[in-house]
Amino acid sequence: MSVQDSKLKQMKYTSLNFKLAMIQSLFYTTWLGFIIRYRKTMLGPLWIVIGPSLFIITLGSLFSDIGGVASSVFVPHMAIGLVVWTLISGFVTGSANIFQRAKSNILQGSMQLSEIVIVDVFTNFLIFAHQLSIILVVFLIYNIEVKQAALLSVFGLILIFINGIWLSYFFGILGARYRDLTEVVQAVMRIAFLATPIIWIPGDTGRGGALSAFTTFNPFFHFLELVRSPLLGNAVAPLSWIVVILITVLGGGLALWFRKKFSHLVALWV
Repeated sequence: MSVQDSKLKQMKYTSLNFKLAMIQSLFYTTWLGFIIRYRKTMLGPLWIVIGPSLFIITLGSLFSDIGGVASSVFVPHMAIGLVVWTLISGFVTGSANIFQRAKSNILQGSMQLSEIVIVDVFTNFLIFAHQLSIILVVFLIYNIEVKQAALLSVFGLILIFINGIWLSYFFGILGARYRDLTEVVQAVMRIAFLATPIIWIPGDTGRGGALSAFTTFNPFFHFLELVRSPLLGNAVAPLSWIVVILITVLGGGLALWFRKKFSHLVALWV
């Protein structure tokens, strides 16, 4: 091996170590912020689990009776839907003011926009990891068998996290310029929650009847389907894969363009 090759290898090794150290530092920053959020509370991060659990316990049996669906079918449907919705909603609503919340870091130059986005994605991942225990308990109570096809849910989750990244850039930059965007997004997400099959189940044909518009043209439904259907042993409709992949590609491209065009203005806007 020549001296030049040796130096090149050493530079790559140093660069890799630097990147790993940076990821470790960002994860520590996320964990610290996460713990500080629940400082002086008696139950700490358990509140992340308690709130949705009470929601599912209270409304699960009620809405299963209203819809005429067995609780063994409705409660797992609702539990997975609510946990995944919390993840998606966290990305969407949090993205509108992500850079406003990190105003001091941006103005001091202590964090780049990409680092702020990574910390936010890590935070949503931690919340989601806590709430996975809700799904586990529901599956144990109703004795639901997890089949090998459930691994497809992992791909669905990966796509949700990828979309969380581009959403953070796109709505984050827009939200830094237009403060009203946060209120608009929150209002839209409240309506989207009711229009998405979380506390109700579509008809037998899934996309038929009067509810078709609430499923076929609802992007949140397709993201939910990629995670929920494999876990419940159901097949995912090809349309859901197509819609999610299209949104991922187009949204990612749009966010890259937005970042290149406007990221240098964020410090002025916040």
